Amino acid sequence: MTISALVPMDGLAGYRFLQRTREQQEDMIAQSPVSQRLEETFRDRIGSITTAAQLVNERELLEVSLAAFGLSSDIDSKYFIQKVLEEGTTDRSALANKLSDQRYLDFSKAFGFGDRVTPRTQLSTFADEILTEFKSSSFETSVGDQDETLRIALNADRLLAEVAAEESTDRAKWLGVLGNEPLLQLVQGALGLPDSVSQLALDRQIEIYDEKLQRQMGFEISDLTNDENRDSLIERYLLRSSINTTDSSSPGAMALTLLSS
Repeated sequence: MTISALVPMDGLAGYRFLQRTREQQEDMIAQSPVSQRLEETFRDRIGSITTAAQLVNERELLEVSLAAFGLSSDIDSKYFIQKVLEEGTTDRSALANKLSDQRYLDFSKAFGFGDRVTPRTQLSTFADEILTEFKSSSFETSVGDQDETLRIALNADRLLAEVAAEESTDRAKWLGVLGNEPLLQLVQGALGLPDSVSQLALDRQIEIYDEKLQRQMGFEISDLTNDENRDSLIERYLLRSSINTTDSSSPGAMALTLLSS
């Protein structure tokens, strides 16, 4: 039996409800028979996996692994996933480094098949590491089955803080956002930027996003480690998403236009 997340409202009210109930709902979904079976299988067998080929041929292990990184739609792309894992991340020509979606880079790095003599699957803490991400992702996926906008908001609240906290340049942090499709959707939506921005040169995209964030929100990307700043950005995204489904001449839409100028 599959247990679904409880999403009684949409928009900002729905997001606030999910924030308050997230821990309880994650635990509820994690206790479902399906989740329990996948978790037990992963714990029992991941330590025996030493190659990418072994992982992609163990469907239940692959299901948990991909879900942990928000890549569940690739479950049947075994050759592609094996190549991403086998080539690793240290070689600039590796497939994971060529893909625009940084989730593949994070995925390959987490398992270490192409980067290490002994992959990270052999670490005693590895199962807990992946299953923690799987638990959060399973909740977000269940929310997304009912409201994709709320899934993106929840995902961003979890991941934007991680990106902002990285010991790297602001440019590298922006690359982390632009290379993660759900994060990109949230920031693009919150700042009211068109899809056509993605056609520009990467450095120009970063300039635009950085300038818009500072002008509209009053802070820089590194400041997203702050809960209030992150919440403000997510609230802006949810407000814009709600307005986009209503008349653009409504008072709310006009107010947001003024705020964004």
